[in-house]
Amino acid sequence: MTVLRASNNRGMNMMDLDRARAMMEENKLEALIASSPQNVFYASGFLYLPTSDNSIFYLLRNIGPLFTIVPRGGEARLIAPNSAKATAERFCTIKDRRFYAVSPPAELKSASQSRKASHSVLQVLKENLTDMRVTAGRVGVEGLDLPFNVHAALREVFPRLELVDAQDLFFELRAVKSPAEVARVRQAVQLAIGGLNKAFEAVREGTTEREILNTYKAEVVRRGGSWCNTKFCAGRANGATISHQASDYAIRPGDPAIFDVGAVFQGYASDLARVGYLGKREEEGVKLYEVLRSAQEKAIDAIRPGVAIADVFNIAQNHVRQSGYPDYTRGNIGHGVGIDFEEEPFLTPDSTWKIRAGMILAVELPFYSPKLGGFNVEDVIHVSDKGAEVLSSSLSKEARLFG
Repeated sequence: MTVLRASNNRGMNMMDLDRARAMMEENKLEALIASSPQNVFYASGFLYLPTSDNSIFYLLRNIGPLFTIVPRGGEARLIAPNSAKATAERFCTIKDRRFYAVSPPAELKSASQSRKASHSVLQVLKENLTDMRVTAGRVGVEGLDLPFNVHAALREVFPRLELVDAQDLFFELRAVKSPAEVARVRQAVQLAIGGLNKAFEAVREGTTEREILNTYKAEVVRRGGSWCNTKFCAGRANGATISHQASDYAIRPGDPAIFDVGAVFQGYASDLARVGYLGKREEEGVKLYEVLRSAQEKAIDAIRPGVAIADVFNIAQNHVRQSGYPDYTRGNIGHGVGIDFEEEPFLTPDSTWKIRAGMILAVELPFYSPKLGGFNVEDVIHVSDKGAEVLSSSLSKEARLFG
């Protein structure tokens, strides 16, 4: 689940509008319509994803959706329900903001009333596209997000409008971060490191998984962030279960422990993983972990602009296989990090992406064994013209000894 925290930095656009418009020109698009929470935030600064700070707009998005229309020429425009006005006035980074009335959920007691609310949204979208003179030509929409009824209605209202799937264009835009985005991810990484260091202190005999994980979460919040994608497992059976949720299991001497955690600063995430043992390290487990650590470092060393992501994947996986684990097989060894803690590009063997300066990647080598437990080492990397900068370099990768 994506988690965002509201930003106080009014006026700082995350989307590079010049680059977006160049891509629109290349694809012969008159405009882009962002409709997902992530891309509305990216294009406008308006936050409506579920957090402890702000969940209401996300929960109501089916009856009060938000859109950001980015024309190839002219200013971008936010379209939002009246209930979002105060938040938009405070946080939105674009000046052109339009609001519409929508029935509160308590009044939507039947399917017909819900359809009526949906119709009002369509009417508002129609009026704004007409006002912006986006009524003909090719317009990019989010194929994974725009509801079918909206898609169909727009085609009916604007017969000269060709709606094309621009999901990949949004992915490509967000894959290369602006300096402002990089700065936010840096802060998110530091929040996660602070939370981990505090949680490491809590790993003592008899402490439960849930207590240790809550120590991490509380520290991240205390430091001004939010947490996301956060997991802690103690013991071999729990660690080997990828879907395990923190429980009342109390950690015991000799248990392996794995942290796989995220933190969020002003809408941008981090994703880190570290392992350790309580009281005494297990030789076979440490040997495996050191192979994973070495493979991850080889992958990071290979990261620089122009390198094929598939080649980076193969370097890491082949190293593990050639180091005594020939059956080791992964679908990916990492992913992009930004508004989502997992986003394009994914580091897969069949990826067609090449690494570009400005990308931020999480590089990880997970291994799950019923005999040994769960292992992972994961760091966040910023790609510059010179190569890979490890944003989490201050956090030791050693298999820790807790207690």
